[in-house]
Amino acid sequence: MDWRRLAFDIIHIVLWAILTPFPPTKTQNIPDNRCYLENGASSEIFIVSEDLPIGSTIGQVRIHGDPRPGGTIALHLRETDSPVAITPGSRNLTLRRRLDKEGVNGPSSVFINLICERLHTVDPGFVIPINIRVTDANDNAPKFINAPYILNISEVTVVGTRVLQGVHAVDADQQGPFSSIRYSVLAGAHSDYFEFENELEGTLVLRKPLDFETLRSFDVRIRAQDHGEPPKATDTVLTVHVVDADDQNPRFLDERYNIALQEPPLKSNPLVIKPRDIKAFDQDLGINAPIFYTFNGIGADYSYFRINRNTGRVSLSKDLTPNDLQHPATLVIRATQQDNPDRYALATLTVSRISGNAIRFLRNIFYVKASESLPAGATLTVLANSRPGESLRYFVSDKEILKTFTISTKGELGLKKELDYEKKSEYIFRVFATDGVTNDSCVLNVTVEDVNEWEPHFRYSHYEFFVSGPPEELIGRIEVGDGDTSDQLTLTLTGANASMFFITPGGELRLKSLEEHWGVANLAVIASDNGNPPRKASVPVIVHFQKGPGSGGLLSAARNNNTGPLLLAALGTVLLLLAVVIAILVAYICKAKKPSNREEIPSLEPEKTPTPTAIEKVNNPMYGDVLRSPTASAMGGLPTGTTSKAKPSPKVHPAPQPPVWPHSAIPNRVKKLSWGDDKTDSDSTENINNIEMPRKLTDNTNLTVYF
Repeated sequence: MDWRRLAFDIIHIVLWAILTPFPPTKTQNIPDNRCYLENGASSEIFIVSEDLPIGSTIGQVRIHGDPRPGGTIALHLRETDSPVAITPGSRNLTLRRRLDKEGVNGPSSVFINLICERLHTVDPGFVIPINIRVTDANDNAPKFINAPYILNISEVTVVGTRVLQGVHAVDADQQGPFSSIRYSVLAGAHSDYFEFENELEGTLVLRKPLDFETLRSFDVRIRAQDHGEPPKATDTVLTVHVVDADDQNPRFLDERYNIALQEPPLKSNPLVIKPRDIKAFDQDLGINAPIFYTFNGIGADYSYFRINRNTGRVSLSKDLTPNDLQHPATLVIRATQQDNPDRYALATLTVSRISGNAIRFLRNIFYVKASESLPAGATLTVLANSRPGESLRYFVSDKEILKTFTISTKGELGLKKELDYEKKSEYIFRVFATDGVTNDSCVLNVTVEDVNEWEPHFRYSHYEFFVSGPPEELIGRIEVGDGDTSDQLTLTLTGANASMFFITPGGELRLKSLEEHWGVANLAVIASDNGNPPRKASVPVIVHFQKGPGSGGLLSAARNNNTGPLLLAALGTVLLLLAVVIAILVAYICKAKKPSNREEIPSLEPEKTPTPTAIEKVNNPMYGDVLRSPTASAMGGLPTGTTSKAKPSPKVHPAPQPPVWPHSAIPNRVKKLSWGDDKTDSDSTENINNIEMPRKLTDNTNLTVYF
């Protein structure tokens, strides 16, 4: 037993009892946990980024006790030169010097010992190990190795070639995204010439062909950038020097050459080459490499010829028989540089035999005129060639032409179907002829000549106009057309009373003077076309002038000429005709009143007849309707010799459209006639269009009744 140690403990207990100001209590049995870590650990660990600013708090030591002034514990570091310090009166650790994960500008890790002393005790201080780990930050930019770069590259470098593999940059940051580098070519004047094969590797690839004659030297800016957030980057310059090279192929003076073999084709006969002797040259004039010539092909046609390697002269390799080279031969000639077989040019040489009986058209273009009146099967012309009368095979450039024309083996051009000038006026196509050995072609131009097939055609067989009250200048309109589209029509007036009227090119019948007239005016309209030969047609026109207030004569022209007796005779004739008409009507009414023959009497309004296709678009205000004029009404019949269902030719082209007439025109009101059903004459008046008459009246029984 160590008596000294025992004596020391006894003295320590006595001193403690003396110095304790308060008597012992029950709380003194509670254990003292000061200077112990809160989590029960024996050491503390802190993780700090290397870019933490100096003076920043690294962390707080989680320890029991109060380190503030007057507290229960005191904290201090054992290491006096540590890059961190304990803030007095607190548990906080503060950064005093910069940290660096790479260990260049500061420590990459820190290990310190924290001393904790319990105040008011004689207990020795507790040592708490603290480990500070430093993490990486993107604090370094990439750096190029051996920059700037210089590249000498030939102008013949193929696009897609790797031209530079030495581009390299390093990043001092820890391995990871902060040190991973990607490369790129910055946008600029010549940045389109290069690109990196992979952005993670510094291999440059040519994107665009180089040309020493155009661009001899230029700079390209390159960037190396890491994957940090935000990233750090470094730029450098790549200087490119283009090296001149043999980059031009040889070139022939002409791309195509021809040889015409004269009969007989003998080996000893020199060949005449057109347009000149075969010749090629090196387009790199500074190099001007020698050229040699060869055939660029094999086959039967090549076996007949040979070419001089140095001069390019072509000659026959043997005498030709009549069965040799029956068709033109096309040979391909190659001109190659002697110092670079990859540089060459090609040209064609066409060789043909000239025979005295080769097929040839006598003209390059044949012009043929054909009348549209020619029947199908007619022969238009014979295509003249150098071998007339011989049977040859003919072809045309457009198969649709064969629907209209035929070409015999003798070259006779014939019609397969009739021509129509109105549908197509010209045919142009190419004709090919061959005898099986030689061939030739020509252009055929067939012009269709128009024929005056149609005479002018009036829409109605006659026109009849009624004018009541003061006359207006416009009486009505005469519609006429012509099936020949190129014909122009001229309208003229003729007849006893034609001098009172005039007609416009559009068919409008007008009065020359607006003085009042009465009675009946008869005239005819003649339509003439300008075809060859010209054709004419005419239509009768009747104009009825009803007597108005103050009228003093039948016609003003008759009154001025003192034709009183003629006027009385005409009036008597009209009255006689009126009596005959009334007698016919009475007889017809009596017949219609019989029960067996009783039927509904149709309206006098003309039956609507189908109009020709070409006339459907024309409105005719003079037929089948009241003339929309305050002073005139008109009636018209069907075209002469037609029925209600007959249609004129679809080639009829109507006269121009009539003007829009006022709708306010109302004709004179007349008494209404009715038959049967015990109806009597009525004093009421109705429109003339409501007068009922038999529907089946023909053109020759048109009746006009006045009251």
